[in-house]
Formats: sequence, structure tokens, C-alpha cells
Amino acid sequence: MSGRVMRLLVGVGLVLSGGVASAQPFSVLPGKWWERPRVAAQINLTPDQVAKLNEATYPHARAMIDLKASVEKATLDLQAAADAVPFDADKTRMAFNVLLQARQRLETQRFEMLLKVRGILGPEQWRLLQTLARERREENAAENEPTPGAGQRRLQPRRRD
Repeated sequence: MSGRVMRLLVGVGLVLSGGVASAQPFSVLPGKWWERPRVAAQINLTPDQVAKLNEATYPHARAMIDLKASVEKATLDLQAAADAVPFDADKTRMAFNVLLQARQRLETQRFEMLLKVRGILGPEQWRLLQTLARERREENAAENEPTPGAGQRRLQPRRRD
């Protein structure tokens, strides 16, 4: 299998896994959404809840920095294994498994953080936050839709004058 084909397969896998993660119903807005005045007002956060959210999410955010780095390193290692000459399918398979495990650790950490967030918010606040997150995903999807003919323009060869 050529390096080009392997890169395509790895790229497709990364895109699909990202799509699955973003489609999960148990998600929130990115970043410190509780510090955004508009969001805090919309879901009626109290100052005590803001303090609890900061305290609860800090250790998880810190851990996720290292876990994201592990995913990036594993992705790089998989790319190197896929491009190696001579190609070794077993080594590439092992590198892919390392990547899957790194992603699972990251997603587990993210899930545990979401559980803590859910425990801090009341039922109506959680429902409102889920609605805001869903609306944001829909807006982002609409903004990222290609315009008619956009794909064709990219496929045209560059003019060399």
C-alpha cells in the first residue's frame, strides 16, 4: 500500500472520528463558556456555579493538554509507519492501535469533565446549555458548507505564467 493511499485512509479516519465526537449529544460549548456573559446570563449561572465550574474543570483541562499531545504524537508515529520503506503492515497496525488508545484516554477525560459540569448545573441549565451547543454546531456546519462550484475551482490546475 502506497504512502499516498495510507495518508488518505488516515485522513478519512481522523475526519470520521471527529464527526462522531462532534455529533455526541452529551457535549457543551468549547472553552470556558461559563465566563462568557451572554451564555452565563442565558442559562442563569450563579457566581457560586462559576467558581465550581472553574475548580472542577481545571484539573481535567490540564490533563487534556497532555492527552492531546499524546494523540498528536501517535498520529505522527502512524504517519511515519505508513510511509516507511519497506512498508510493515504489522508496525502500522500497532501504531494505529496506539492512536486509538490515546484518543480513548482523551475522550474519557473529556467525558469525566462533562460529568462534573453536569453535576454543577441544574436540569434546566443543562438543557439550555445543550440547546446552545446544538445551535452552535448547526451554525458551524452551515458556515462550512461549500458554495456551488467551490470544489470545481479547487480542482482546476494553477496557471503558470
